[in-house]
Amino acid sequence: MHARTVHPGFFRRVLRHAWVDLVPLVRGQAAAPLSRREAQLWALVLASRHVPHQLRRLPAERGDGWAVMVQEWFVDRAVQEIELYFEENRPEPAEADLPDLRPVGGLEPTLFGLALLVLFYWAYSRTYPSLGLYPDLWVRLGSADAGAILSGQWWRLCTALTLHANGPHVAGNAVIGGVFIWLAARRLGSGTAWLLTMASGVLGNLFNSLVMGIHHDAIGFSTATFGAAGVLAGITPFGVGGGLHGLGSGSWLRRFLRFTRTALIPFGAGLGLLAMLGAGNGEGNTDLGAHLFGFASGLGLGALTGLAATRHGLPGKAADFRLYVAALLLPTAAWVWAWLA
Repeated sequence: MHARTVHPGFFRRVLRHAWVDLVPLVRGQAAAPLSRREAQLWALVLASRHVPHQLRRLPAERGDGWAVMVQEWFVDRAVQEIELYFEENRPEPAEADLPDLRPVGGLEPTLFGLALLVLFYWAYSRTYPSLGLYPDLWVRLGSADAGAILSGQWWRLCTALTLHANGPHVAGNAVIGGVFIWLAARRLGSGTAWLLTMASGVLGNLFNSLVMGIHHDAIGFSTATFGAAGVLAGITPFGVGGGLHGLGSGSWLRRFLRFTRTALIPFGAGLGLLAMLGAGNGEGNTDLGAHLFGFASGLGLGALTGLAATRHGLPGKAADFRLYVAALLLPTAAWVWAWLA
C-alpha cells in the first residue's frame, strides 16, 4: 500500500497549486532521498509520459539527496507511471548454463611426471661398470628402431619416448611438453591427459615406423609432446572442461559445419607449432615424421575423448588417479619387457 495525498479543493489547486515529493508516495514515508542518478531516471520516465516535474536538491539536514517534485494535479499519474516502469523493468532471475571453468587437473602431477622423465635421463646417462650398464646399451635396447619394432619388439614404441640425446634435448621436451600436458590436464584431468599423451606418442612412433621403413631409428619425448598438442586441439571443439556441448543440435550437416568451424583455430595452432618446432634446426636431427604422426594421433584421440566426455562425462578423481598411475607405469612396464625379452 502506498500513501496518497488528500488534495485540496478545485479553486485552491488552480490558484495556488503545490509541488509534491514523489519519493514518500512511491517508496514509503521512511524512504531515503534519491541519488542523483535515480532522480534523473525518474525524471526521464516522467518526461517520456509528459508529466510536469522538477528535480530538487535537498539540504544536508534532509539527507543531502534529491527529490522529484510534481504538481498536485499529476500526483496519482506520476506515481502510477513510476510504479509501472519499475514493474516492467524488474529483473527476473534466469537460469544460465554457465560453463565450469575451474581446472580439472592441477600442475603438480604434470611436474612430477616430467621430473621422472628428467630423473630417468640423469640415471641412465651415467655409467655403471659393475652392473654392466652404459648409456648406449639403453639406447640400443629401447630406441624406436623401425626394423626391430616391425620384427616384434613393440616395447620400443614406448621406451623410445623416455630416451634423449643430451641434456638440452630432454629439457626442451620437458618444458614444451609440460605446457601442453598441463593445459590438457586442466580440461581433462591429469590421468586422462597423461594417458592420452603417452598413447599418442606410442601411436606416433608406430605410424612413423610403418611409413619411414626398417632403417629408421629415433628417440625422444617430442613425439608425445606433439601428441599432447594434438589432444588439446582435438578436445577444444567439444568444450571439454569448459562446459560440455558436444556437436550441438540440428542436422548432421549443421553439426559437422559447427564442429569444423570450432576446430579450425586449435588445429591451425597445432600446425603452426609443428611448422615452428617440428622441423628442427635443419641439421637432420629432428624427426619431422614422428612429430607429425604424434600430432595426428593426439588429434584423433582427443576428438574421440571429447565426444565420449560429452556423452558420459569426465572420470572422477579416483578414476583419474588410476589413469595417471597407469600412464606412469606404461614406460616402466615397457622397460621391464625390454630387459626380460
